[in-house]
Amino acid sequence: MSSIYVEKLEIYAILGITEEERKNKQKLIIDYWIEADISKAMLSDDIEDCVNYRTINKEILAVVLNSSYKTIERLLGVLLDLVTSFEGVLHAKLQVAKPGALRYAKNVSITAERSV
Repeated sequence: MSSIYVEKLEIYAILGITEEERKNKQKLIIDYWIEADISKAMLSDDIEDCVNYRTINKEILAVVLNSSYKTIERLLGVLLDLVTSFEGVLHAKLQVAKPGALRYAKNVSITAERSV
């Protein structure tokens, strides 16, 4: 088993419950880990044998850019469903951080994971 790690994906989206949060996009920072068996790809050097993290990343960006969720928890659930739907993904862990969500705190983040 191997892990693919995408670190500090920064994206702006509508996320929150206050009137201001519903009007203005805010920065979110997403980290995610994908566990997969990459042994075939390690031998073949063929993209068809890989879990294509570029495609997964594009799909995450599309979902987040077009989202308008009220809670980080809901966004996390949608993203976990998405990532674990890709062939070859055995386990996924995601963290969504919302900088400035709490006064005096750098950010608030929530982490969740799921196995296929």
